[in-house]
Amino acid sequence: MHGLDWGRRSVESSQGFDMNLSSRLDYFTFYGILSTLFVAPFSVALKEIFLDLTILFWILQLWRQKNRFHIPKLGWAFLFFLLVTLLSVIASEYKAEAIRGFWGVASYTALFFIVCQTVHSPERVKKVIWVLILSTTLWALAGMIHQYLILKKDFYGLLKFFSLGNKNAIGQYLQMILSIMVGIWMGRSFGAGERRLLLGAILICLGALFLSSSKTMWIAFFITLLLFSCLKKSRVVLAGTTVLLGILVGATFLSPQVSEMGAHIVNFAHAPSMQERYLGWEKSYLMFLDNPIFGVGPKCYMEARDKYQVPAYFGQAHNMILHVACEMGLLGVAGLFIWIGVYARFIGTYRPRAKAPIFTDLWFGGVGYLVTLAIGGLTEPTIGGEHSMLFMTVAAMLHGGIRRSGNEGPAAGVDPRLDS
Repeated sequence: MHGLDWGRRSVESSQGFDMNLSSRLDYFTFYGILSTLFVAPFSVALKEIFLDLTILFWILQLWRQKNRFHIPKLGWAFLFFLLVTLLSVIASEYKAEAIRGFWGVASYTALFFIVCQTVHSPERVKKVIWVLILSTTLWALAGMIHQYLILKKDFYGLLKFFSLGNKNAIGQYLQMILSIMVGIWMGRSFGAGERRLLLGAILICLGALFLSSSKTMWIAFFITLLLFSCLKKSRVVLAGTTVLLGILVGATFLSPQVSEMGAHIVNFAHAPSMQERYLGWEKSYLMFLDNPIFGVGPKCYMEARDKYQVPAYFGQAHNMILHVACEMGLLGVAGLFIWIGVYARFIGTYRPRAKAPIFTDLWFGGVGYLVTLAIGGLTEPTIGGEHSMLFMTVAAMLHGGIRRSGNEGPAAGVDPRLDS
């Protein structure tokens, strides 16, 4: 009997140890996600370190659990795009750079599955959202102080805020974050005090978007607000949009720089920046014609640029479809259309299936990303770097908020007691 009791206690102790280890790995994975998102706007190196650590914790968690997890349709679309990326690497003559490009796509694809498995409770989603809000607000404040008080550059001449790159990359990131924040502010998942803090963050990020001089993202943000006012049937949002538009129009009369940018928006097709793009697009198209199936390789546009006499100011193709066509050929474009189509259908059918108010509010951020993709994709790739990471995080959290049938949990292999 004593032997049986000892054996039973050993089994229970082993199970407790396994559960404790799984809990710790889940904890490390979750806070790895938070750390990655927080540092993303500030430092490429720190972002990559924290993301790699998060992936490592997740792999250890999968190995300990030895369970399969649910792969949603969007996940399969991302995996197909990843497969196409691998085929492009194999066909590329720029192997070293192509492998780095593949790892970028693979790491952001992994992030989607990590967030799906780890962030699927309202409490954790709120933590992620607050980290994004805090990180972006601090980044915007620090960037504006550095740009205009330390470097003493002119307003509307913003070129770089830390790791995000040029004004268009900054504008896209801010547009995506603002879509999330406005959607949460319109909803009922945050309390009155939280919504006041959120409004302050919105105003700071809106100021940064204005100062970025990213004209396409100004347009995208106004379209997003109009869309939100229709979806939410909100007169407050519509009135706020009207006030912002009035401020922008008033600024065009007070500032020659804003007036010039406004003229570029009105006369978009004939703006000087567009004239430069027409030449770059023509040369980029030659790159695609020479590599129509697999492209030159992921992240290899810069490597192949001189060969096709692409202008030096073209660090990328300045068009989402053309950029993917150059780097990954027709297969890459097919993969791009597949995941965009699956994502658009997912967003279009999402709201009735959301299981908590926070997910319904976050859905507006998912809608805002579609606007960013549609408007920004005309003149920028919009799917690289930190933008991809932010998109994967939001899309994965939305998947965690779907009501499922009884035999299909938010992510197989996840203990519900860890969901906090």
